[in-house]
Amino acid sequence: MLLPSAMLAVSAVFVTAGVIGRRVQPRNRIGLLFVLIGIGWLLDYTVDDGSFLLLLACKVWPAVLGHALLAFPTGRLRTAPRRLAVAAGYAESLVLGVAFEFERQPWAAAVIGAETAVTAVIGLSMLGLQLHRWRVSSMAQRRTLTAMLGAAAVAITAFVVWEPVERAGLEPPLVVLMLALSGIPFAYLAGLLRRRMDRGEVADLVVRLSGDSRHHGVQEALAATLHDPSLRVAYWVAEQERYVDVDGRPVALDSVHTRVDRGGAPVAVLLHDPVLDLELVDAACAAVGLALENERLTAELRAKVRQLAESRAKVLRAAEDGRRRLERDLHDGVQQRLLSAVMTLGLAETVPPERARALAAEAKQAVLATIEDVRAVCHGIHPPVLAERGLHGAVRELAALAEPRVDLTLDLPETVPPLVETTAYYVVAEALANVTKHAEASRTKVVIRGADGRLVVEVDDDGRGGADPVHGTGLRGLSERVEANGGTMRVVSAAETGTSLRVVLPCGS
Repeated sequence: MLLPSAMLAVSAVFVTAGVIGRRVQPRNRIGLLFVLIGIGWLLDYTVDDGSFLLLLACKVWPAVLGHALLAFPTGRLRTAPRRLAVAAGYAESLVLGVAFEFERQPWAAAVIGAETAVTAVIGLSMLGLQLHRWRVSSMAQRRTLTAMLGAAAVAITAFVVWEPVERAGLEPPLVVLMLALSGIPFAYLAGLLRRRMDRGEVADLVVRLSGDSRHHGVQEALAATLHDPSLRVAYWVAEQERYVDVDGRPVALDSVHTRVDRGGAPVAVLLHDPVLDLELVDAACAAVGLALENERLTAELRAKVRQLAESRAKVLRAAEDGRRRLERDLHDGVQQRLLSAVMTLGLAETVPPERARALAAEAKQAVLATIEDVRAVCHGIHPPVLAERGLHGAVRELAALAEPRVDLTLDLPETVPPLVETTAYYVVAEALANVTKHAEASRTKVVIRGADGRLVVEVDDDGRGGADPVHGTGLRGLSERVEANGGTMRVVSAAETGTSLRVVLPCGS
């Protein structure tokens, strides 16, 4: 018969591991679950009589153990199958507790008789979920799960086969079950120790980056320190209001990420495996904050170069398209009218004077019509109202003609470059046209102001939203025009709040 001191030792191992885990990771529930397991184990083998609730508490520790195993390492049950398996474990403990209370009833005897089969199904289901989780996990996740998975496999197997062996007439030593269960808290403590060792590697991270930054980029160093090969670093570019990688390419924040700030301003984000210890990630980010800031400047420069290259290509394509359009307009309109006028004048030279005067008048009308065609072509190149009244007057005219009513606020700098004026005008014109055609808004607000060497254009409406700068040809053309002038455009459109367009254009003297 096992000594009471040995029984106490198993309980002490779980409680000690739980207390340490709770102290190291106060926001993680695994430590609390381990404490409950240790107390439940001790009560189960020391309490023989008492109230129904006390006896039920003594029998629930296997369900709590299954809960801890499936919730490891975050302490949360993140998938429906895991929650279902844990709920089944608690339900079994409750039903068995009630059955033992009424064990003389026929239904209670049937429930107690099915205990072995139900325990086997639930235990093996939990083990299968853990195996599947390990198989589909990343390298960083496997590094965390492997030790606990091995200990859980031994403990669950021992617990499942224990009662069938007893019913077969054998008496397995209880020390086997004790050793199997004790492996779980030791595996948990080993993980906490590895976590502490990983914290020590953060100090080496600073040395690694300062020693030879040419061969060790921030992303590679962080990935090696945090043992996450999938880790990526994205840097904030304020002018473009987006995150980019070290080569200046845009990065979508579509995975778990941790933001890094310096002086209250965003610097970068780490896109990493969700299993990583967030406190360790924060410590690593703090250690390499200066390196991240330096690399952010490099990424920002490359993003600007990339944007300029893309804008140049778009401008060249637009210029070529514009040249072809002008060529078609001149060929199909102006050129044909001029040829007709020349032919009419030539005919006038060969006819009597009375007829010649009529042909000359006809040629005059053709020339006047040609002048109107040329003026129309010129209007397509540059809005005449902008040339006559400047940006202030041109925008006021747009606002006066727009529907619905526009609340206009203008605070323009003394001088605005012509290209910036034209871009700002077309931004307001296209935005107001979209509001009229699509938004079904009751009000529109337009604000144009100069600030810190930039011209900021904002157009907001309270319509139905749904504007898409990617698929909408008008907004996409505006975006290309804005980027070609070194500016940025952001569109936020939602059904609840309407559409907000914000354009920032460099407007230096």
